Parts: sequence; C-alpha cells; structure tokens
Amino acid sequence: MGFRELPAIEEGRDGHADETTGPPADGRDAVTSLDPPGNIDTRTEFDDLRVLLRKWRTVPRYDGLPIYEELVLGGLGRIADEVAVVRQLEDGCATLMRAGDAFAAIVECDCHGRPLDRLAHGFQLSIELALKDARRTGAPSLQLCQAAQDGMISTVEIAALPLSSRWEGAFFLLFARARERQIELANLLINSMPEGIMALSALDRKNGAPTDFLILSINEAAARLFGSTSEALRSAQLSSALAGTGFEGCIDKLRDAVSRGNGHAVSLECSANGKSLQIGITATGSILTVTLTDVGVLKARETLFRSMFDDNPVPMVLRDSGGRAVLDVNDAALRLYRYDRTQFLKLEPEALLHGPSDPVVRPLTAVEAGGNPKRHRTADGRVLDVVEYEREIAVGGRPAVLATIIDVTERTRAEAQITFLAHHDPLTGLANRTVFTQTLETALGRIQSGGAGFAVICVDLDGFKLINDTLGHDAGDTLLVNVGRRLQALTRAPDVIARLGGDEFALILQSCAGPEAAAGHADALIEALDQPHWIDGREIRVGASLGIALAPTHTTDLQQILKFADLALYRAKQDSGSAFRFFESQMDRVVGERRQLEMDLRRAVIENEFELSYQPIIAVQTGGLRGFEALVRWNHPTRGSIPPGKFIPLAEEIGVIGDIGEWTLREACREAVTWPDSLIIAVNVSARQFSNGGLVDTVAATIQAFGLPAQRLEVEITESVLLNGTQDNIGILRRLRDLDIRIALDDFGTGYSSMGYLTKFPFNRIKIDRSFVADLEIDSGSRAIVRAIIGLATGFGMDITAEGVETVGQLEVLREERCSELQGFLFSPPMPRDNVRSVIDAYLGSGEVERDAIRQAG
Repeated sequence: MGFRELPAIEEGRDGHADETTGPPADGRDAVTSLDPPGNIDTRTEFDDLRVLLRKWRTVPRYDGLPIYEELVLGGLGRIADEVAVVRQLEDGCATLMRAGDAFAAIVECDCHGRPLDRLAHGFQLSIELALKDARRTGAPSLQLCQAAQDGMISTVEIAALPLSSRWEGAFFLLFARARERQIELANLLINSMPEGIMALSALDRKNGAPTDFLILSINEAAARLFGSTSEALRSAQLSSALAGTGFEGCIDKLRDAVSRGNGHAVSLECSANGKSLQIGITATGSILTVTLTDVGVLKARETLFRSMFDDNPVPMVLRDSGGRAVLDVNDAALRLYRYDRTQFLKLEPEALLHGPSDPVVRPLTAVEAGGNPKRHRTADGRVLDVVEYEREIAVGGRPAVLATIIDVTERTRAEAQITFLAHHDPLTGLANRTVFTQTLETALGRIQSGGAGFAVICVDLDGFKLINDTLGHDAGDTLLVNVGRRLQALTRAPDVIARLGGDEFALILQSCAGPEAAAGHADALIEALDQPHWIDGREIRVGASLGIALAPTHTTDLQQILKFADLALYRAKQDSGSAFRFFESQMDRVVGERRQLEMDLRRAVIENEFELSYQPIIAVQTGGLRGFEALVRWNHPTRGSIPPGKFIPLAEEIGVIGDIGEWTLREACREAVTWPDSLIIAVNVSARQFSNGGLVDTVAATIQAFGLPAQRLEVEITESVLLNGTQDNIGILRRLRDLDIRIALDDFGTGYSSMGYLTKFPFNRIKIDRSFVADLEIDSGSRAIVRAIIGLATGFGMDITAEGVETVGQLEVLREERCSELQGFLFSPPMPRDNVRSVIDAYLGSGEVERDAIRQAG
C-alpha cells in the first residue's frame, strides 16, 4: 500500500516511515494514563471522540499504526476543527504542524508551527504525557487538563492518537474539547475564603439613603455567621437575613456608608449574643462589598500567635508591612542579638545588617529555598550568618511581616571550610590537583581562541624521603609548608601553583610564553628552594628538580602537556637533580622503553625467566672457601641476561620484588642444602620485602621446607632497611637472628650514617663497598677508610668481607689490613649453578685449599 503526499502545510518532508513506533494495536480498548486506569471510550464525555477512535482502529495501517494520510486526509468532518497534528523528532522536540480553530481557541494561541514548549504550561504538560503514553503503548491515550477561560474553570479532554508516516519522526493526532460542566472562578475563590463576604444592592432610597439591601451574593462563611446557608440567603433582603441574629443595627451603619458616596471604605464593629463582628464596607455606587470577621476568632488567633511567638525557641521579629519599624521581638531573638527589649524595639530593621550594600551571604542551598540569607551584627559586635523567612500576617487588623531567623553561622563556616578543602591542599593551602587541572584546561582553551602561550612546571624535591625518614613526618610536613610559601612568593596572578601530592608541586606560568622566560623562572625557583630551612632548631637543605613543558610549543592537549612536564622532571632527576629540563621528544621514547621493560618484567615473574648465579666468598688468611652469594639474573628473551642492578630497582618500584625475592630465597636454599655443611649461602633481601610483614615467616618456612640449617643462611641487607621504619625493621632483624639466621650489612660506608648502624644491631658480617676496594692501591684515603671499617667491625666481633677484589695488589693490602673474607673477579665471577660443584671440589674435595692467585700473592 502506497502513501499519498502530505498536504502543502506539512514542512521538512525529507524522512522515512518511523520504524521505532510501539507494537501494533490489536483492536483492544486503549489504556489511558488516568488513575484509576480506564478506557477512552467509556471515560470520555464526547461522542465525537468515540467516532474518531473507531476511525483510528479501522483505517489502513503500516507497521501496526494507522497511516497518517488515511486518517487525517481521509476526512474528519466537523471534528477537524478540534484536532491538531503533532510531529515529534527523535531528539524529543515536538511541534504542532497544524490545528483547527477550536483547538487553537482552547490552548489560546496560534498553533501553526509552534513547539509544544511554547504552549501554556498546563497544556504542554498534559499533551506531553499523552504523547509519551501513546508512543509507548502504540494506542490512544487520554489526559485531563484544568483551564480558566472567561472567568470559568473548565476540564479539557486531550486525546493523543499515534499514527504512522514515511516522514521523519513520530506523528500524532490530538483532540481537545472542554467538558460542559464549568465552575465560576469568582465563586470558587470567594467560597474558599475564611472571612464572610457579601455583595449588597441598595433598595428603596429615601432622602438619598436606602431603607434596605438585597443580598446579591454571599459566601458560606458569611451565611454561617447569620446561622443560615448561602443558598437560603442569596436574593434575600438583608433585614430578613439579620432578623433575630442581634445584628439588626448593622443596617443603619450600612445605610450611612452608602450615603457617604462611591468608593468610601469604613470599618465598624457590631456585637450581639456574646459575639462581635468586625465589618469592613466598601461602597461602589449603590453596590456594597461587605467583609465579616468574627472578632472572637481574631482574638483567639492573636492569643495563639502570641503564645507561638513569645515562647518559640526560634528567633522571631515582627515588623510593620513597610519594613520601617520593629513592632515586636521574642526572647529567642533578644538572646541571639544580645539586645534588651527596649533597645531592640528602637532599632530600624536595617541596623542589624553587617553589610547593608551586600546583604547576601552566599547562594541559597536547597535547605534555604525561599529564605533570604543575610549577614547581621549583634550588639556585642559578633557577625552572624542568618537566613530570614518572611511571612505577611495581620496583627490587630493591620498588615505586618513576621520574620523567622535561622542562625547558620557555624554551618556557613563549615561549608566554607568544605569548599576550601575541595579546591585546596589541606597541608599547604595551595590549589589542589582539581583546581590545577581546571585552570590548565581553561588556559589551553584560550590558546585555541588565539590567546598567549604559557609554561607548565613540575617540581619534585630532592632528598625529601630521607628527611621524612630520619626526622619524622612532622618535620617533613613543616618542610612542605615552607616550600609552598617560597613557591608562592615567586608566583603572581594569574599564575597558579598547586601541590599534586607528596613532595610534588606544579605551576602554570601564564606570563611565561617562551623558553627564556620559563628558564629564568625555573632558575629562581631552584635558587629559592636551595636555601636552608630551619625546623626544630635544625638546618635542613633540600634541592628541587624541575620539568618544563610549553604550550603551544610542545602541545595543546591537556593530558599531553602534563605528561611532557613530568617526563622532563624525570630526566632532570636522572641527570643530576637540583636542575631543570625542558621536554624533548626523545624523552617520550625513553619512557616508552621503560614502560615496555616494566611489562616485560611483570611477564618474567609469571614465566619464571630468572636464574641464580653464585659468587664464591674466600677466607683471606687461609684461602679456604667460606660459601657463595646468590645473585639473581633475568634471562630476557630479546635483551639477554640482565644483572640485578638493572632490574631490581624497577621490580621494587612496580611491586614485584616480593615475588622475585621469595623465588631467589627458595632456589638458593634448594641449591645450598646439597653443599657441604661448612658452606654458607648469602641471599640479598630488598628493603621493600621488609614492608610486607611476612619476611620472617617466609624465611622460616623456606629453610624448614628444604632442611637447610638456619646458621648456613645469611641474609644481606642494605642501609635503606634501617632508614625505612628503623624500629620495625630492627625488630624483624632480631626475629631472624632468633632463628639463628646470619645478618650481613652490604655496601657499608656509602650510606647516610653507616657507623651509627653498628650500635643499633649486632650484624654477623659487614661488607666493605667495592668503591673503597677499587682505589686501595693508589689512594691512601681509601686504605684509611678500609682500615677504620675493619677495626670497627673487629671491635664489635663482626666478620668483614671486601667486595670487588680484582687485582693481586688489592688482595695484598686487604691481607695486610687483616680483612677476613673476599669476593671478586680475582677469584671468580658469578657462575651458573652447574659450575658450583667443580669449585667446591677444587677447594674441598682434592685437599688443595689455595687458588693460584692466593698462592702467587703468598
């Protein structure tokens, strides 16, 4: 079945039939969105709508819905004047394409081409609900809407009928008609009022004054005051209505009001039968509008108000309607503002404002919706943040304003603190990462619009960790605060400085567009940070490394510029520290290679790409074999054998050192248990392995699993173990000693305070760093250091091992200085497991206990 062309009034005919409309109707009764649910046929008041529904069900369909042309162009007869066509696109925008005059009159606007969101809100909401339900169900939907027209309130039926069309979007036919039953708006409003109201017409004038009045209209509240009903009193004479009520004398006062002329308003009071009425009269020609209020009710209300006002714990102030004077104040308000009652009643309301020109404290939150935030000053000079809620009331028949005052001072301060913390680093008070990123994004956006370039500088402190570990975190925090102040002293708006975390800071220098300006600023920063800090009476020095990236020179991408500045910082720390570097393209390549190595190392742990080499430990005086040190190697599939110095720091950084350390310990013990009982095995343990809390249990379980005597295992540590959490780590060392494990201190003499460590823990062995051994033959200073270390260790009863012995001359000096044990290429480089047995046999099996090098030296 083909489609006919839409009439010329349709616009934008460039789409296709909507294939997303809901499931096909099956002739069932349409479900409306009314509560309780009902059928349009039974709930509607109009036969015409039922006829329209039958046509909707019977015309030809496409994709389950009536075809637009078949229904709309097929002839709607007289209903056409009360319908409209709606087109809704996929973005939700709905437009009235055409509408009949009766439909337009109901919604009170010209409908042609008008979007739904430009209709009156009530019609817009009802139509949107009908469209949504019709589209969802694929069936007609009915909504009801209340509308006021010509002083009458009508209930309007709005029905939405979904249609199919080959044009883009969903099409609907809307039907709208007001039901016959209407409510007079004036009567509705008047009868809802608690005061009595009457409209009177003067009758039988004599000498210009009426003798009586005809009740044209009276509400139920007025009728009850007279002991009757509005229906009984309407069109009655007032004298008849007042007969027997005791208020007959009111007629004379009403006559007098009429005789005074048009527009005159009077207020009087009448009493009868223990009841008093306050009467307000407004005369317009011969018509009187009369308001009646029960004075007893007014007094009861005033008594209730007084009780709620005086005893209320919430501060309240009563002002005149013009806001010019204070009429009353409760005790809670006097306590809040610290005034006595006499003083407060003499105040003008504006006298409380702390800032008259700008009374608003902060934007309203949901809690203060409808309130008026202000800042007030008390009698004793305190400044309060308050929110005022004002309500118009009548007091003694006069209009007034009741202000309820909520003191939000503490909450405002708390919110201000929360807001500050959301945008600032709590330690230094500098901007945080969020603010830094937002500012950087804004600055980059200005470049896109032709704005000036700028520099991003990442700052990282050199040696901060050592200060934190040796002097404590309080000293470290003080140092960070001092650094922040020095950076701020060199930063001017609109530049921004932020602490990103730890000892890492970052700056956006919007005044530095080129490398020369950025370099000058970087030099100034380094010089300022290099100055000594005095913390707890100590002079502390800390340098800084800086990385610089320029926008737009290097990039205008937010993530890239941060990355580039960080890469430049990494290079500055690698090169020398206390310096700055600009980003260079090859830095990204270097970091990429490191990232690849990191991924390879993680894979190596899983694939077990490691092996152990063993380097002999030789007794100097006898030339005997003392044991071996196990050294782990990484057999990289493409890079070949990688020594520990190249990958162990990376393993510590990425957190896989624990796995590698456990594997090394296990394999070393597995091998050592096959050796003679006189030989030891030395295994290096990283400082990071001390932090996981399971080192002692791992060592104990390993030696037990392989049956290796504890005294044959020697754990080698570096001085960093004693730097990091000294007391906890010394406790771990003591537990290892309690297992009879030997403890060796490696690289002795190169650390921060090496000599002091010997008093903290009784090591079994001290290993002299190879840097001292290398210069023994040519540098008397190195020999003096080695002599001192040997003497110190001997005094503590510790064994001494010198590492890196490569020449006979070094051997001779060490023998003269009475060093007990040696390691180095002079005797043997680290060897694979398969060669260990031959070395053991050479020393122990044949009875030959001296190697050629030792024999030649002797």
